[in-house]
Amino acid sequence: MTIGTELKAVMGKEGITGYRLSQETGLSETYISKLLHNKMNPTYRTLKCIADFLGYRICFERISQRKEVKLNKVSQNKPRKRR
Repeated sequence: MTIGTELKAVMGKEGITGYRLSQETGLSETYISKLLHNKMNPTYRTLKCIADFLGYRICFERISQRKEVKLNKVSQNKPRKRR
């Protein structure tokens, strides 16, 4: 899956809107939208910030010649607030 597709799936599962993700991570809504539509690729640091808020960890996989990113749930806790 692409980063945007994976992020959309996780946000839907957790009931998180782009607005809330923006507010909690400090990233602009425009940037979040571009990520969700695969128009930008986040840095590792940005992806880690998003994953930490959502309570997920980042897994990189290489499938054939493609590199994919997956977010795996860390625990059953609700998303955390940014520090």
